Amino acid sequence: IKQDFELVFAGSGPSLEAVRQLAQSLPAARAEFLGDRSDIAQILADASIFVLSTNWEGLPVSIVEAMRAGLPVIASNVGGNSECVRNGENGYLVPPGDEAELARRIEELIAAPELRAQMGLNSRRSYERNFTVEMMVAKTAQVYTDAIGRDGAAAVVTQQQ
Repeated sequence: IKQDFELVFAGSGPSLEAVRQLAQSLPAARAEFLGDRSDIAQILADASIFVLSTNWEGLPVSIVEAMRAGLPVIASNVGGNSECVRNGENGYLVPPGDEAELARRIEELIAAPELRAQMGLNSRRSYERNFTVEMMVAKTAQVYTDAIGRDGAAAVVTQQQ
């Protein structure tokens, strides 16, 4: 990646030391390792791009949180990531392990503030349509209602606030 940028890592895990060493080897990057944090919403609010490079993922809460913050998302095309990221719309899906494509997409968004803003807006809109707590509760309730309804039983599901 040719441009200057800052990497911010939140959390911990078994590969933390390897990631720390890799970040130190990047000439244009500054890296900050925050450790485990409870203020992720604020950290995302201060970010410009969200990246999740992984080999496996279910439905990633971290991507949903980034979408809520209105960030463009770059993620590995694994597991449930494609349920959140619409390639070219609110971010990019890259093949797992394809470091060159990941770097190219990061570089593209660093260099294009208008594209970042549009993708971020698309992320926020997708979050509001599909991933709010109310939407998730309603969708889950519908699954149960449909399952119970098939057996001829009636079900009433309410949400308490």
